[in-house]
Amino acid sequence: MTSKFLVVLKPEIVAHRVLAQVALSELRKNGIEIEEMRQMRITNSLAKSLYKQHEGKFFYDRLVRHISSGDVIAMRVNGNARKCIGSSRLWPRIDDPSDQPIRQKFALSDVRNVAHASDEDAAMEELELFRLLA
Repeated sequence: MTSKFLVVLKPEIVAHRVLAQVALSELRKNGIEIEEMRQMRITNSLAKSLYKQHEGKFFYDRLVRHISSGDVIAMRVNGNARKCIGSSRLWPRIDDPSDQPIRQKFALSDVRNVAHASDEDAAMEELELFRLLA
């Protein structure tokens, strides 16, 4: 069982510095410790490796294109950030905005959903892909 996870803020939120800062604050407020963080551009090859479990699905090419379309902020975090980031299924939205996870607050669509967070079983492999192992 790991407590280290990869979190990637995607291009649509990184392009808006204030929203990226809000997302980082939300992570910290929810007890997620950011151990390493870097702004970078994901290559097409890295994007395909990150999303290999979705290869062949109708949305795979859109995921790869989107996450490699601009700068991202890649982080090694201590703590599972998935609850704070929220589901990739954006509907139904929670009525109280203060209770909404990051994706439900800022996502534009199912693919342009502002963040990626590792599943527990993929965390170490994904951290290795980004060379964020401690």
